[in-house]
Amino acid sequence: MKNEIYSQCIIIQEPPLKFKNNFHFDKYHHPSSCNVSVLWCIYCKNKKRIIDMGESRPCGINHYQASIHAEEKAIKTFINYKGKNKNYEIYVWRWSKGGKIKTKVCCNRCTKLVQKFNLQNRIFTFDNYGRCPAIINNPPLSLAWLIK
Repeated sequence: MKNEIYSQCIIIQEPPLKFKNNFHFDKYHHPSSCNVSVLWCIYCKNKKRIIDMGESRPCGINHYQASIHAEEKAIKTFINYKGKNKNYEIYVWRWSKGGKIKTKVCCNRCTKLVQKFNLQNRIFTFDNYGRCPAIINNPPLSLAWLIK
């Protein structure tokens, strides 16, 4: 009951991208999971369309990794668009409980993956409702590796 009332009064802030296709972001925001869920989208800057979108996901107990990061899923999807991806960009972000966009930078493991596929100039996040690089110097370890 409390979540229903809470979710009715939240206005979700859309990413500051100019896109022509009708994309509904409400299905990706829930107050109980927004602090852990990281979203990604592949955006075509020429056609101004969101090509694909998803979020990070947790893994089970009998798995080597605690979760599959949003950057990993985005890069895997990005690579599947062979030949078409010269105008595509990857955006990663997180929402607060109030529906505002929060900055999400890549962890150490994701930074190495981005550098392996030479995508440093194509992965971004949002800061103060503007675009900024998601790759930083001295990236932190992911939370799961800090807990181990």
